Amino acid sequence: MILVVAQRIPYPPNKGEKLRTYHHIKRMVESGYEVEVVSLRHDDSDNELASALAKHLNISVRLFSMQPKLLRYAKALAKFQAMSVAAFESKQLKDYILNKVASSSNIDSIYLSASSLAPYILNSQLNDNQTLKLNMDFMDVDSDKWNQYAQSSAWPMSCIYAREAKKIKLLEQKTLARFDHVFLIADAEITLFEQSVSKTKPVHKLGNGLDFDAFPPGKPEDKSNTPVYLFTGVMDYKPNIDAVVWFVEECWDTIKSKIPNARFVIAGMNPSAQVQALTRIDGVEVTGFVEDILPYYHSAWVFVAPFRLARGVQNKVLQASACRIPIVTTPMGAEGIPFATPNSMYFAESSAQFADNCIQAVQDQQQATDKAQQVYEAITATYSWETQLTPLMKALSS
Repeated sequence: MILVVAQRIPYPPNKGEKLRTYHHIKRMVESGYEVEVVSLRHDDSDNELASALAKHLNISVRLFSMQPKLLRYAKALAKFQAMSVAAFESKQLKDYILNKVASSSNIDSIYLSASSLAPYILNSQLNDNQTLKLNMDFMDVDSDKWNQYAQSSAWPMSCIYAREAKKIKLLEQKTLARFDHVFLIADAEITLFEQSVSKTKPVHKLGNGLDFDAFPPGKPEDKSNTPVYLFTGVMDYKPNIDAVVWFVEECWDTIKSKIPNARFVIAGMNPSAQVQALTRIDGVEVTGFVEDILPYYHSAWVFVAPFRLARGVQNKVLQASACRIPIVTTPMGAEGIPFATPNSMYFAESSAQFADNCIQAVQDQQQATDKAQQVYEAITATYSWETQLTPLMKALSS
């Protein structure tokens, strides 16, 4: 049996962390493993999601309660603990993991979906169990993410983020030393980890795949005569907020001066006040939560990925690639995607270059179509979940 410990119920698979963990579990089940998922209850809706996941994959799913958030954070400060660890701390879950391992002889592996969950292992008697295989999916180098936040924020948040970066870096080092397999999403993340965190043991690449049935290319009639630029994502997430605010403040006026009827659609749940305020700008639309993101991809002329704060592979860029949409991105937005080159995407670092590329992608339709076709052919050849998850299956069977 594999015991999967997740920060949140990985269902429905509609955003980065949930999507990745869901497909890992699905692949485990397809490969014949018995799987139990344990996770944390953040609100009452999680009960329905847990039941739906259990039914969908025919597995056991259990939820565990946490103390009130302010109390958890106060304890974290008192114990000099990382705040992002406190956000996912539950004594009930810790006790369940210990009791489950102690009372069951058929648990072969524990699989954790994020660095913030590592203390469930590091601070427990499981350290004495030499037969249990421990697997950690870091996905991204979280300590570097917090460093980015610190460098881009004003006091006092810069100090808070710097503290978090230091705590998480130490946690990443301890996890690498203790766990049997540690995964990151891309070669660039592994290089960064070895340079800034530790290279005492190998870290394995575990890339993201894509469900091509869920993201097919659109038809010409799906697009209106109005050029639409699209960004998708959870819109209370700092890198996403930074990306769209920068794009509107630094690029949008230039684009509108050349393409007056252009629209910029920001499609995604939980838009922050800063994102909602962008609707005061002519041509900018913020949708909030949408039931089905696919029509937004199909109506888009250009997908923009103006990331300046990010870690790892952007699923939204993979989805746009599968939908055969021209993509304008910063180098950070294309990180970890091997087919992302200047021949297949529009690359830009400065605001002036980014705006010019957005204009060119609309005005030169043949070039834009050629780039989108190159991306589509590359992703369909290499990005099935089965292919991408080969390292995970190899680790579980070792």
